[in-house]
Amino acid sequence: MAVIILLIILALIGWGIWALIGLFLPDDDDQSSPQPQPTVTETVSPSPEASEEEDNDDEPSADACAPEMLVVTGATDQESYAPDETPEFTLTVTHDGDVLCDASLGSDQQNFVVEDADGGFVFSTRACQVDPQEQIVEMEPGQSEEVIFEWERVGTDEQCETIIDDVEPGEYQLVVAMGEHEAEPVRFELAED
Repeated sequence: MAVIILLIILALIGWGIWALIGLFLPDDDDQSSPQPQPTVTETVSPSPEASEEEDNDDEPSADACAPEMLVVTGATDQESYAPDETPEFTLTVTHDGDVLCDASLGSDQQNFVVEDADGGFVFSTRACQVDPQEQIVEMEPGQSEEVIFEWERVGTDEQCETIIDDVEPGEYQLVVAMGEHEAEPVRFELAED
């Protein structure tokens, strides 16, 4: 009987040591399964040349673009919108320098702001933004990148606590920004019936 109890105790001790060692060894499943990567909802497509250079590890990476190298402009697809039309806004970033550089153009930097004719806040993509993503784009001199945003004609406060489902007709202006780079306002109208 004592031998059986001794064997049970030794088996329990062996199992305990094996379990303890298992805690410190890496799990093979963790190494073989790829981790999900974040995706950008509003993407900026780099040029094919930039993609090829990013894939080539032998070339040195570009420095960050100096603020004066980037020019940001905004545009609307129309000057006036009927009540059933959805305004389409474009944010364009152009590399105005003379050297290759990296620009941060992700949704964490983009902002489409709608103001009333007097400059009062109506809407901002940043106010209610969920999960902003970083995206670094290697830009050649003269290269432009565009982001398009369709505004559903909703308004909000700057903290996204109040949503206005249908903004009233009238004169408005679009102000786009990429990081600290803010474009000149672009005026547009939401027409009445």
